Amino acid sequence: MIQTEYRSIESLIAAIKDEKLVLPELQRQYVWKGRQVRDLFDSLYREYPSGQLLIWDTDEILLSRQAGVNGIYLKQNHAQLLLDGQQRLTSLANIMLGRPLKVRDAQNPIDIAFNVYTGNFKIAPSNYKLQQNWISISDFFVKGAMTTYAHLGLDLKSTEAQNVYDRLNKLDNIKKYQYNVNVLQHMSYQEVTHIFVRTNSGGTKLGNADLALAQVSSYWQGATQLFEEYQHTFIGKQFGFKLDSGLIIRAIVVLLSGQSRFNQLIRGGREQVTIEKLQDAWEKVKKALDRSIDFLVHNCLIDRLEMLSTRTLIIPLIAFFDRYENHASDSMLRDLQRWVYLALIRARYSGSSETALDQDLNALAKEQPVQAMIQNIEDVVGNRPITEREIQGQLKNSPFLLMSYVLARRAHAQDWFNGMAIGNNGQDYQLHHIFPKKLLTKTYKSNDGSKAASQLANLIFVSTTPPNEYLVEAPDSYLLKIDKQRLKAQEIPLDEVLWKLNHFDDFMKQRRTQLANGINQLLLMLSDENTVWADTPVEMLEAQIDHLEYQFRLLIATRLEEEHGEKAWELLKPDDVRKSVEKLITQRKVNKPFEADKFGTLLEKLSFCLFSQYPKIIKENWSLFEDVFQKQLNMEQYTQYVINVRNAIKHGNDINPADLASANAGLLWLNGCLDYAKLREDAEDEDEEEIVSA
Repeated sequence: MIQTEYRSIESLIAAIKDEKLVLPELQRQYVWKGRQVRDLFDSLYREYPSGQLLIWDTDEILLSRQAGVNGIYLKQNHAQLLLDGQQRLTSLANIMLGRPLKVRDAQNPIDIAFNVYTGNFKIAPSNYKLQQNWISISDFFVKGAMTTYAHLGLDLKSTEAQNVYDRLNKLDNIKKYQYNVNVLQHMSYQEVTHIFVRTNSGGTKLGNADLALAQVSSYWQGATQLFEEYQHTFIGKQFGFKLDSGLIIRAIVVLLSGQSRFNQLIRGGREQVTIEKLQDAWEKVKKALDRSIDFLVHNCLIDRLEMLSTRTLIIPLIAFFDRYENHASDSMLRDLQRWVYLALIRARYSGSSETALDQDLNALAKEQPVQAMIQNIEDVVGNRPITEREIQGQLKNSPFLLMSYVLARRAHAQDWFNGMAIGNNGQDYQLHHIFPKKLLTKTYKSNDGSKAASQLANLIFVSTTPPNEYLVEAPDSYLLKIDKQRLKAQEIPLDEVLWKLNHFDDFMKQRRTQLANGINQLLLMLSDENTVWADTPVEMLEAQIDHLEYQFRLLIATRLEEEHGEKAWELLKPDDVRKSVEKLITQRKVNKPFEADKFGTLLEKLSFCLFSQYPKIIKENWSLFEDVFQKQLNMEQYTQYVINVRNAIKHGNDINPADLASANAGLLWLNGCLDYAKLREDAEDEDEEEIVSA
């Protein structure tokens, strides 16, 4: 039975305060960011619609959470459990009750500032209390409207004072906002969980991992608490790896089904998943996860796991160590180490990660499992060495920084200034600018100097902050004081001419070359003796074009799925491209029916496109790609340069020098666009993290 009623925010918060309204175990923890809290209060202030709430009224004894608090406790008697609206009510309750509002492990709570003169909201910066026109809305709701108004010290006879008074009253009236609340009555935990899953699977409020966790908790009560207790004792914490329930659930699904997708737990087939099977899979996950962490730390020398560019990489490792336990041969572990490095360098799990994951999980069932996983990577990007140009422009969020760390560990690198070993049992590290940022900002424009200084090739690892003089002194002065072996261990060019400020660009190119060579030597050492890389100019060019083609395909799939969701393929423009691909797929299914299940995702369907069709798709959906390429004509022109040479290579035709130069220019421009777009997205993610912890 479902009953609909209206309840004010004030009454809902009172129920939360008195612990009459709590969160069921199937709910996820608080994950909202500062901008979402700001937008919520702004919408309520302007009396915009703010959605509905879903509450379960039950007499069952269930594991519950208090809203906004991570701990789990038993709530008895007439409990009301919040099913849909956790993020909104947690934000409202903590702000209005003056409780810290934190996102998981963030150090600083979120607070929102309100401008009493404009009625605008913003994420509260550290100095907002010094500005009389901004107030903390958390302080406001705790102290009350009149107290806040009195503290502003306004001339009560002025028109502006009356306007401020009206704005504060309007802010206070947020408490009176009425939510439409749907109350579920006389329903079992299993029924309610299905409603919860269906309610959330239609939108983007929860990810599939959250929905799968909800489904698991419906017939394995206590699972969430069990996972959280394990997270607190998890061995990976000492190496900077934070384990979340999403990864745990993904690993359980993999060991239960051999596939990475959550569908088995979210939709259908759940009668085949018993509590006993879940518990057995969970015990296996714990063992394999510990082995995976040990392998990364001790075999791969990655003892700072927060440097991993993707956490998805852990899943195939869990599947591998569950399958082979203590029976993996030395050659298999050597291959697995190479796979880890390649998967990171070649961004194996960017974009449609579930498709790549399923391919790698299937590879583990083959006769040479790890070699098959490596082949999956090479099928996409080719078997080619790392080039200096690939490291150009890379910043600290690049997987190449992790690889430079691995090279430093292998060379027993020491802190340049105090001699401490780098990467000693997971100790913390810091990054030091070889050419100090202050010097470069004087040489370049301010922004360009800061960007140049932060390039990966200008960074080395140290154990503590260097003495102040090394933060401003030119390298041609202070590098002379450092032992040459310490420089060599971190791939520093020893030509002293390159240490001069006016040779900065030459130094950077040489260090990128040395890092690329070091990575290539490591990969060759971990490969079979007969491994041969493409080394002729044409072969190298072909490998670069193949990689660009994959990057185009990945970009298109990602942007279209973000825009259209599951209907991305149906809405693909132009129509003639979609129809030609569908015809090819139909023919492939007739010729190779055993491959019929390999064309389900958008990324897989796009693999049937000709390279020349990708710019057509981008042009027809230009608004989704304008931020990447800026100018449509340039995108078409440079892509055509690359396509011309690609076609010549594929047909074995000669390439004249002019076309070769044009293709190289096209590759440089297009890769630059793609790299810059990726860096911008990463920077936005970093900014978001800073806002949350501000």
